[in-house]
Amino acid sequence: MMKSLVQLVEYQYTTFSRQERKVALKVIQEPRNVQKMSITRLAQATGVSNATITRFVKKMNCTNFYDFKLQLAQADSVNVDLPTKGTIPDDVYNFYQKVLKATQQLLDPAILKQIVSLIAQSDRLYLFGLGSSGYTANEMTQRLIRMGITAFGMTDSHMMYITSGIMKKGDLVLVLSNSGNTREVNEAAKVAQKNNAKLVALTGFSKSPLAELCDLSIIVKNSNFVDNSRFVNSQFAMTYALDIITTMLLENDNYRVKMDQTIEMIMNNKLK
Repeated sequence: MMKSLVQLVEYQYTTFSRQERKVALKVIQEPRNVQKMSITRLAQATGVSNATITRFVKKMNCTNFYDFKLQLAQADSVNVDLPTKGTIPDDVYNFYQKVLKATQQLLDPAILKQIVSLIAQSDRLYLFGLGSSGYTANEMTQRLIRMGITAFGMTDSHMMYITSGIMKKGDLVLVLSNSGNTREVNEAAKVAQKNNAKLVALTGFSKSPLAELCDLSIIVKNSNFVDNSRFVNSQFAMTYALDIITTMLLENDNYRVKMDQTIEMIMNNKLK
């Protein structure tokens, strides 16, 4: 399926300069407003020069800014406005709807199936994540352990590096990084790869160093592309993707039985 102009801007986001990214973010977040702006008005709104915008539209294979706006108007972007009553709960709900819809369109069922197969075949599964991605990695690790899968959550860069040094063929690393550009995480992943471990990325950028390093990648919607003026959980799209993987794993009877056993054990312990 051909990508819309907004989707192409997202796809190429990591290749833009720092100033060009300001323009790109405005285009992704407010495509309809940008269509109504002059090049000078957009420059003022993003804090860049007219020349920066000209370079940006050239990178998007547009003749000039007018041509860029024409293509933007024709684009069938996934970042469409959703109905809102104007309340904060409505706004947050709409942001999450956008993230979910866009992530669903990015996910490749065939890739997800391959990843589930890799998890099932792995000797040991490691989940890497720093900061908020670390919390998500730990939560997913707990799920996997309850299914009887040998899993370890690594949320400290030093431990990631040490653990990567003792990995071997048959090990699998699921690396969670919204940016895909966290140096410590990527360096640890490189060490794991040198030791013949398989790598799977869960990230918001398909052209990030992490995605290019890994054997397989799950690309999710980057929440910053939805709205950066309000809080939107950066882990929401990742959690959605991991929920899908969990559901696919639980189609395996052995994993389902072990999960049920742990649930029963926990419930019995709580009732004592």
